[in-house]
Amino acid sequence: METLTNYNDHVPKTGSRMLITQFPDDESYSGVTHSDAHSEGGATLYSHVIDSPIPEENEDDVSGRFSRKTNQSNRSKDKRADNENTMGRQSGLSSVDFNDKVSETYERGGRGGGGEGGVSEEEYEVDSYPDSMSMDNLSETLSVTFEAPELRDEDFDTDLEVDDDKWLHPEKYDHDTTGLTKYLNACEEHDVTPVRYFMKHMMETNMNLGHHGLGPAAMRAMAVPLESNTTIEHLDLEGNWIGEEGVQPLCKLLRDNVYIVELNLAENKLGTEGALHVIDLMLENRNIENLNLTGNRITDNAGEPLGVMLKRNTTLRHLKLRHNELGERAAQCIKDALTDNESLETLDISWNHFMTRGCVRLAEAVKENVALKEVNVMMNGFGLEGAIALGEAIKVNRTLLRLDASYCRLPMEGAASIAHGLQHNETLQALNVGYNSLGPDGSLGLLLGLERNDCSNLTTLDLGNSKVTPQFKERQDKLEAERPLRVHHGGVLPDTKAREICMDPVEVFKRDPMTKLKEWVEQAGYRLIDLLRHFDKDQSMSISREEFVNGIKSARIEITDDQIDILLDRLDTDGDGEIDFRPWFSESELIQGDNDHRSLKRELTQYQEDQRIREEETETALDAFLKNPSD
Repeated sequence: METLTNYNDHVPKTGSRMLITQFPDDESYSGVTHSDAHSEGGATLYSHVIDSPIPEENEDDVSGRFSRKTNQSNRSKDKRADNENTMGRQSGLSSVDFNDKVSETYERGGRGGGGEGGVSEEEYEVDSYPDSMSMDNLSETLSVTFEAPELRDEDFDTDLEVDDDKWLHPEKYDHDTTGLTKYLNACEEHDVTPVRYFMKHMMETNMNLGHHGLGPAAMRAMAVPLESNTTIEHLDLEGNWIGEEGVQPLCKLLRDNVYIVELNLAENKLGTEGALHVIDLMLENRNIENLNLTGNRITDNAGEPLGVMLKRNTTLRHLKLRHNELGERAAQCIKDALTDNESLETLDISWNHFMTRGCVRLAEAVKENVALKEVNVMMNGFGLEGAIALGEAIKVNRTLLRLDASYCRLPMEGAASIAHGLQHNETLQALNVGYNSLGPDGSLGLLLGLERNDCSNLTTLDLGNSKVTPQFKERQDKLEAERPLRVHHGGVLPDTKAREICMDPVEVFKRDPMTKLKEWVEQAGYRLIDLLRHFDKDQSMSISREEFVNGIKSARIEITDDQIDILLDRLDTDGDGEIDFRPWFSESELIQGDNDHRSLKRELTQYQEDQRIREEETETALDAFLKNPSD
C-alpha cells in the first residue's frame, strides 16, 4: 500500500470513479476505489462517490486548492476532539482504540472489494453517516491511496509492429480510396493548380470533366489518384486536348483500375500514337465497356493494332471512332476482327476516309458479325458497290437493330439491293439512308421492299431530303396504317409536269426563246437569215432592237416580251444595240447565236440518251426484284 500526497501526479485525469472516505481518527482523506470503503464495529464512515470525469488541472490550480483545504482544516481543529469522542462513544470505543480499529480494518478489508470489513458493490454508493457529521468534519489533508502496478517488458509488446517498408514508403500503404492526397501531391510535383471540380466530385460515380482545358500537365497529375480511386465509374475527358503526353500516363495507371467502365477521350488531339496507348490499355483492362475516341486524328496506321484489340477484348461493348482518318487498311482489319468478335454491340465509324473498297469491307463485317446491334457508317463513300454489299448485309444479319448510312453516296441503282435486303430482314428497327442520290424511284423501291415483308420490324425509315412521288405517298399512308412504321422524306412532288419543268433539261430547252424562234421559221418554210432580212427595213444587214421587236410582233411569233429581251441579250454579244447577221462575216452575231444553240441541242441529245439507259437499267432491276422476291 502506498499513500501519495501529490494530487497532480496521481489523480486520474479522465473518467475515473472514486470514493472519498473520511476516517474519524485520521487527519487525512483517502481517495480510494469503491471497494476500499468500509465500516467497522458499527461505525458509519462518511463516503462520497465522484462519478463525473475529473478535469485536467495545472499545478498552480491544484496547489491553491490544497492551501484552501489546509486553512479549512486548521479552523476546525477545535471541533475535532469533540467529534472523535462522539464517534468513539457511538462505537463503544475510546478515541485511540477507535483509530487503531479503523486502521486495522482498512488494512484487512480496504482492498477486499466486498470482503470482511469492506463495502459491497450495492453499499458503497448508499453509505449513511450520522446527523452529527457535517462537511466541517472533513479531514485536513486529501490523499490518493492506491497500489502501484508492477510493470513488465511484455506489457509493452504488440502485434502492430512497424514494417520498415511502410516507414520508408508510406505512400504505398495509403488507404485513401478517393486518391485526394495523391492528387494534391501530384499537383505539387507537376506544378499545376488542382482542379476544384475534380476534388469536389471524387466520391461520385460520374466524373464529367469535359472541356475543362486540362492539357497534358494537369492530366498527368490527375491520372495518379485514378489508379486507386474506387468510386468513379464514368470518366468524361472530352475536349481537353491532353494529347499523347497526357494520355500515356493516364492509360498506364488505368490498367489496374477495376472500377471505371466508361472512358470518353473525344476531341483530345491524341493522334495515332496516343490512340495506340489507349489500344494497349484496352488489351489489358477488362472493365471498360464504353470507349469514345471521336475526333482524335487517328490514321490508317492504327488499323492493325485496333483489329488485334477487337479480337482479344471481350469486355468492350460500345466503341466510337467517328471523325478520324481511318481508311482502307483499317477497314480490312476491322472486318477481320468483327468476324470473330462476339461482345461489341455499338460501333460508330462515321466521318472517316473509307471509300468504296473500304465500305465494302465494312458491309461484309456487318454481314458476318453476330453481336452488333447499332452501326453508324454515315459520311463515307459507299458508291454502287458499297450499296450492293450493304443490301446483302441487311439481308443476312439477324442481330442489327439500327443502321445509319446517310450521306454515303448511295446511288439510285443501289436502292434495289437495299430494298431486297429489307424484304428478308426481320430484326432491323431503324434505317437511315437520307441525303443520298436515291431519287423518287429509289425511295419507292425501298418502300416496296418493306411492303412485301410481312415479318419486318422496321419502325423508322429516314430518307432525308429525298422527294417522293404521289404513288410513294399513297403506299406510305397505307403501310403506316397497318404497321408501327414512320417514314421521313423531303416532301411529295406536286405532279409530274411540274417536276419536268423544274428539273428536266429537255423542258428547259423547249422553252428557250431561240428554240421557239427556229421552230416557227422551220414551220413557215424560211431560213432564220431570211426572217431577219425581212425585219431589216433599211437593208443594212443589221437590225436594231426596235426593228426586231416590231418584226416579231408583225409575224405573230408566240414569244413573250421577257423572252424577246432574253433573245436580244443573247444575240447582241457586243452590246451595241444591233444584231449583225451578215452571212459572209464569221463573227456575225446571228451565226454565233445559232452555233451556241446547236451545241446545246447536241448536249441535250446526249443527256436524253444517258437518261434513257439509266432508266432502263433501274426499271430492269426493280422489275427483277418485284418479280423474284425470293432471290
